[in-house]
Amino acid sequence: MSAAVAERAAVRPAAAAGARRGRPHVYEVDPLRVLTALVVVGVHTLAFTSALNQGDLAVQIHNAMLTTTHFTREVFLFITGFTLTYVYFGKPFAFRHFWSRRSVGVLLPYCIWTVIYAQVNTPQPSLGAFAKVVGGDLLTGAASYQLYYITLTLQFYVLLPVFLAFLGRVRRHPWWTLGISLLVQVVVLDLDYRYLESGRLASSAFWRSVDSVQNSVVLLYQFFFILGGFTALYFPQIRAAVLRHGRWTAAALALALVGLWVHFFYQVRVAHEQIDYAVDVLQPIMVPYSAAVIACAGWWAARWAQRRDATGRPRGERWWRLVADASFGIYLVHALVLTAVLTRVVPAMPAAWPAGLRIFCAWVLAAGGATLISVAMTKIPVVSRLVGRNQPWPAALNPRRRLAPATE
Repeated sequence: MSAAVAERAAVRPAAAAGARRGRPHVYEVDPLRVLTALVVVGVHTLAFTSALNQGDLAVQIHNAMLTTTHFTREVFLFITGFTLTYVYFGKPFAFRHFWSRRSVGVLLPYCIWTVIYAQVNTPQPSLGAFAKVVGGDLLTGAASYQLYYITLTLQFYVLLPVFLAFLGRVRRHPWWTLGISLLVQVVVLDLDYRYLESGRLASSAFWRSVDSVQNSVVLLYQFFFILGGFTALYFPQIRAAVLRHGRWTAAALALALVGLWVHFFYQVRVAHEQIDYAVDVLQPIMVPYSAAVIACAGWWAARWAQRRDATGRPRGERWWRLVADASFGIYLVHALVLTAVLTRVVPAMPAAWPAGLRIFCAWVLAAGGATLISVAMTKIPVVSRLVGRNQPWPAALNPRRRLAPATE
């Protein structure tokens, strides 16, 4: 075999080979899913507790911590692109089968929780008015502040066949594709941040309407879907590279974090921009920062997955899988738990406690409560559907089993 042929064989996408055999479970994804879900709770905890800090510097530090956590949607979308490419690339795409599973696992819970949050957050005097509100919320994810994650997922499901076909055309040119995608991502976010997020186009009703829904537009995050897709295609090679150069990913994250903080404090202390503008998620600096988080978190997850016990599984895999399976539920339920913590528990905390301690306790209670509730829901038949799982009835209680005719 010539060197050129050997090289092409070495970089053949993993997913293409996986089309001919069952794809093994990627253990590294489970801790990433858990990390993302729990930090999402942290984002919203920080967003709603800035009033606990007194003084300009304390508020600025609080918001610097908030902008530090703003990598969650990018990591979530990266994982979405990775998992769907890993599962479906290289196979005939069965549209009906795909949507029969996703309709029950994602769309149905989203619709139910949209109704729940619409009733909690925007109750209406009549059924007709309520139905109109729910209809709008279903399209935009506006029933609660975290549901746009699900609208982005559903939009990506619609585009998945096109996305997979696109990857099939460009899979032999990963660096060119990722480079162009990265450039487009940064330019689009820069224009958005300079003109739309800054309010320069606020005089236009059209651009105000775009600004109100852009968080829920899947194409705005195209780089992270493509990055996830290519990571799935070349997963063995990328995992080996990350493990080999892991310390560099940690250094890159530290450098990106310092750059993020310098940028934030320059905006609020030198340029005297509004804090709300400085912590906006849709700004170009979040692209390299989020990519560094993905690389470093991937290194951490790969190192964990490398250490196997006697069963051949990573240590603690059972618990990571348990919470990872409940992560979709954490996204859905944590807003209710966090509201209860902020309105009932935080005001009861001693005023002598430092603000940072009270905020940390609020996050622990909200994240822990949402996790426990979601894990419990995954174990209950029928109820598990609300968090995207399908827990079967125990054999002794299975209605179909009881009604089945007796056999010898």
